[in-house]
Amino acid sequence: MVSREQLLEIPFLQALSPRTQRCLAEKALELSLEPHLDLYQQGDPPTGLYILQSGRVKLYRHSKDKCQILALLVPGQCLGAESLPTDTPSPYAATTLSPVEALFLPPEHLRVLLDELPDFQELFLRLITDKLKQFITLVHDLAFRDVTSRLAMVLLARAETEGKPYEGGIGIERLLSQQEYADMVGTAREVVYRTFRKFESEGLVHITRTLILLRDLDRLRQIALHEAR
Repeated sequence: MVSREQLLEIPFLQALSPRTQRCLAEKALELSLEPHLDLYQQGDPPTGLYILQSGRVKLYRHSKDKCQILALLVPGQCLGAESLPTDTPSPYAATTLSPVEALFLPPEHLRVLLDELPDFQELFLRLITDKLKQFITLVHDLAFRDVTSRLAMVLLARAETEGKPYEGGIGIERLLSQQEYADMVGTAREVVYRTFRKFESEGLVHITRTLILLRDLDRLRQIALHEAR
């Protein structure tokens, strides 16, 4: 059991009624997870709901030797349970990228809460809808933007959610390998390598062993908004 105060640290849970918050607190488990841990695989039975308190998680789909990263989740976001209402296999896999602290509602408890708490059911549907919109945006970007534009968008999105001010720009941790960046923007690792080199030569970024420093956010935004014709 977790405390109601812990739940109130998650912004999207704050609007729930006190009764619903108490019920969630009674059913939720606290998890401490290691990096590079598979939470579940694509095709697994419906999962419970994970609510991130700290750390990063990637969501991805794979087919044979190809992989597409769907999202990088940050604290305050959730994952899992999308297929629970229809009792169908999980549509994607989830793996921790760093140490993670999370609250977890097991499937059997989540079903009861959805049946008995209308405000939680409404919140759950909104969360699923938001995730669907995010995936639709990804499909659009893969179809209508080139690799340079997509990589700029990924860097800007990370800067917005986790970037820290440094002398000369905004820094983001080198959390992902070049292959993982390639899996995010839908291309080969060699193309991502060349694109990063191009960004560096144009003074847009500076890459060290532990950090990617974004030095020209305005120019990166211009590149990110470009659509291939």
